[in-house]
Amino acid sequence: MTSSAPTTPGPAAGAIAALALSWRIFRRTLGAKYRKSFLGYFWMFAPALLITGGVVLASDAGVVDPGPSPLPRGLSVFLATLLWLVFAEAVEVPHQAFEGARSYLTRVHFSRAAVILSQLHETLLTALVRLVVALALLAAAGFWHAGLLLVPVAFAGAVLLGLGLGCFLMPWTQLFADLQQTLKLALGYGLFLTPAMYQPQGGWFAAIVAANPVSPLMIAAREAAAGAPLSQPALFGGLLVGGLLAAVAGFALVRLAAPILIERMLLGGR
Repeated sequence: MTSSAPTTPGPAAGAIAALALSWRIFRRTLGAKYRKSFLGYFWMFAPALLITGGVVLASDAGVVDPGPSPLPRGLSVFLATLLWLVFAEAVEVPHQAFEGARSYLTRVHFSRAAVILSQLHETLLTALVRLVVALALLAAAGFWHAGLLLVPVAFAGAVLLGLGLGCFLMPWTQLFADLQQTLKLALGYGLFLTPAMYQPQGGWFAAIVAANPVSPLMIAAREAAAGAPLSQPALFGGLLVGGLLAAVAGFALVRLAAPILIERMLLGGR
């Protein structure tokens, strides 16, 4: 009698299994998260509404000058703020995924990618709700044309860029708590280093705003929403491709770093 050695699933089968497991985890965590929330999905875009209201009031008082925009002032700020929120949440996906699964990562053997994918499902749902709200407001304001098709592309670019950056930073934020706190501060106040509320025209501050990777996405989304031609099409396309490559490379890095991080957890370290 001959006995065959157990076969390990191939990459495709492993990816399908990880995706199925991540979906089950996502459904359970989502239900638990919003079960006690009366307003539910409203909290996904409430911060953008509050920020937009504050900027409009400050602009009316002459404190802030949003600068020229192809969209009405409120819509312009709201759309750009939503894009930043989507990017910021995507950056924190890998770290939050491993932190949330810390209790069973060291006890159960399963695909580590499923942990990140389950958290990514929630981020994608949040981004979709925000996108639908933005498109609905644009349509209600009379902006309904083929250019709106590029707005979801800008949102997808924000998710890819954020996810790629978060995957590269996650091994270090898991090991060093100070780095995670620094990242949270940067994401919380990084909106002020984008053209969401103002558009500086010169000097070092304008250079910092232009160097922000989310800035071209904001500019492209505004121009596309208004039906205007893109002023930076090559940069916009380059960021989309770069975001996709960063996300793929980041996932590969997480797979390599996961055993080391789990070993640290078993030893009682960060």
